[in-house]
Amino acid sequence: MMHWRSFTAGAILVLLLMTGSYLFSLGPKETSSHSVTEQVEAAIPFDAVTITPLRVIYGKEVPFEGKIELRQALAGKFAQKIIIVNFQASGEHADKSKINIVWENGEVETVYPGTKDRIFPPEKRAKQITVVGYSVRERRIFQDSNRKGNLSWEIHYEPVEM
Repeated sequence: MMHWRSFTAGAILVLLLMTGSYLFSLGPKETSSHSVTEQVEAAIPFDAVTITPLRVIYGKEVPFEGKIELRQALAGKFAQKIIIVNFQASGEHADKSKINIVWENGEVETVYPGTKDRIFPPEKRAKQITVVGYSVRERRIFQDSNRKGNLSWEIHYEPVEM
């Protein structure tokens, strides 16, 4: 039993020494990166680049049963530069699920499950985006019965106030 105590004490001592030397090596160092940063900042005028933040609408494994319409809240009056990064649906007859985009001119565009990286023209503006889920056992004689399904989507867009 005495051997384990000395072994444990030695292992702890080695770990402390290694940690101390690692932390000591991370201390402040003199580099020339500060002067490089100043040169880059001086070379680019502050108004040369305009960054427009994109908004993200997403749902990850959203459960539903039967039919569901999920109208997405848009930041701003319209959405432009829309990219559907991913749209997936699971359930019975999930291929009837869709994303409906109502454009500024009233035209409706439909996107179906399995879509990835769909980019719409940047000049088109959407006034409404709705995710529609469908998971139903369809029967000819008897009434259709709702089934469980899941929806996943990610949509990037730029808000417009006009």
